[in-house]
Amino acid sequence: MDETLPDPSPKSRREQPPATPGDETQLGSGQQAGMATPTSRPHSTFQAKERDLSGTLLGDYRLVRKLAVGGMGEVYEGVQLKLDRQVAIKLLSEELSHEEEFLARFEREAKSAAALNHPNVVQVYDFGQAHGHYYFVMELVDGTDLAEFVKQHGKLTVSDALNYLEQAVAALKFAVEHAIIHRDVKPANLMLTRDGVVKVSDLGLAKKLTDDSDVTMTGVGMGSPHFLAPEQADDAAHVDHRADIYALGVTLLYLLTGRRPFEGASNFSVVLAHANKPLPTGGELGTPLPDEVERFIKRMTAKRPEGRYQDYDELLTDLRRVKAGLRPSFNWQQFFRDPQHLQRIALGTAAVIIVALAAPLAMPNKKPATANRPPAWPADKAGSEAPSRPKSDAPVKEEAAQMRPRAGRRLPVPLPEPAPPERMPLREGPIPQMLMEADRFAKANPEQMRAIIDRYWQISRKSAGTAWEAEVRLRTDNAITAHQLATHAAMEKLQAEMEAHLRAGKPQAAYDVWRKFPLGLQTPETHGQIDQILQRSFPPQFQPQSP
Repeated sequence: MDETLPDPSPKSRREQPPATPGDETQLGSGQQAGMATPTSRPHSTFQAKERDLSGTLLGDYRLVRKLAVGGMGEVYEGVQLKLDRQVAIKLLSEELSHEEEFLARFEREAKSAAALNHPNVVQVYDFGQAHGHYYFVMELVDGTDLAEFVKQHGKLTVSDALNYLEQAVAALKFAVEHAIIHRDVKPANLMLTRDGVVKVSDLGLAKKLTDDSDVTMTGVGMGSPHFLAPEQADDAAHVDHRADIYALGVTLLYLLTGRRPFEGASNFSVVLAHANKPLPTGGELGTPLPDEVERFIKRMTAKRPEGRYQDYDELLTDLRRVKAGLRPSFNWQQFFRDPQHLQRIALGTAAVIIVALAAPLAMPNKKPATANRPPAWPADKAGSEAPSRPKSDAPVKEEAAQMRPRAGRRLPVPLPEPAPPERMPLREGPIPQMLMEADRFAKANPEQMRAIIDRYWQISRKSAGTAWEAEVRLRTDNAITAHQLATHAAMEKLQAEMEAHLRAGKPQAAYDVWRKFPLGLQTPETHGQIDQILQRSFPPQFQPQSP
């Protein structure tokens, strides 16, 4: 890599990170412009031969010099002779050229990328086969990937990292609108030009959502293990864009700290860590981060897909808030639990599901019933029309000013104080009997989410260290997730009603909508969320009337 590559943001101060074991990128010496820098450790079991086809003619293209070698083949700098245009040419390796499955993946990469014409996506120009070589032709990016950039220049400032992330989100949002997800988002696949433009590259694992077929090998979770969403390790063929959102969150953490969250002796151990361990904070990786950034990353990297941002509009709305120094609009809470006590997800079990709260009593180690497609949350109303890249900082600053609580008055939350949790809601007895009782209560009282959680949490404490621990913990986590989903849906609905009344000039009616917040969802945390909404939404002169 060219050591003289200028910093796209020369005024930003960066620190040099510690050496990272297991470099993911292997570039040709003296490279000045790279394209879709692949990993040095092939994802497949085939090893690309050490060949150099520099000078070879492939139809209308001449290979000039090799830039990179990866699991699927080599990348060359080339020239399109008719147009005298510099391009990047990706060749499938000789071994993989004889494998129908990999040929299908290679062709799909070209077709998927060619369908995306966006300033933040590396453009694909052509695809073909000549002299037994399969290739496609891409835009030659004058720059480097973000993984290499961090190795050379050190971890990024919050401002730079969020800027680059926003551009990547814009590209992936555009891809989803064309029914394409990436499935291998990582710093090495985010190219940074000398002008500071981020371009998403390497759609070799992309999946077209409208295509019923999938050439992913059975039982193999495709993608890079250090940035892989838990559900992708189990069933890569059926993940959706929320797996890319998880990888974006881990990528942001890497850009800000210069370190990957989990390291291990094998890819398998890294995948297990993503499934079972809490993602380290910036501070735990040696770089303390602002609270709003930590919360933002935490939301993007929830273990279950339904806990993350459900669409890119919602993500972009919170990204703009975080750039303005504000907390994300909705914060997940670890209800009644040690923050470090996270659910364990078995590698062989799909992590993309919510288990029904009223499922029949299962013996330990029995897999719960699953559903492949959880319902999506409503899109964030504020984000549906928000531009992904504001033309100036003025709208963001104005929005930030409007969101800050106003001094001089504080509106009360129009709800009674929530009751403290029931620490012993069930009669003590054998764990199977208590679990059956909790299941019956959940089935009969689905709206009393807080009471349901209290019952499972009591059993969870009792089952610690027993053969029932994993089963009870899963039930407890499912109850908490269901509570969070219901809370988010209720918040979204009532906030939309409130905003409609405010636009109509009816502040009292806007205030009163919060009296409808379901009793079974109320906790100190939900009251805190409602309080934040009230303080930033109402005019300073408003004084609520008692009902």
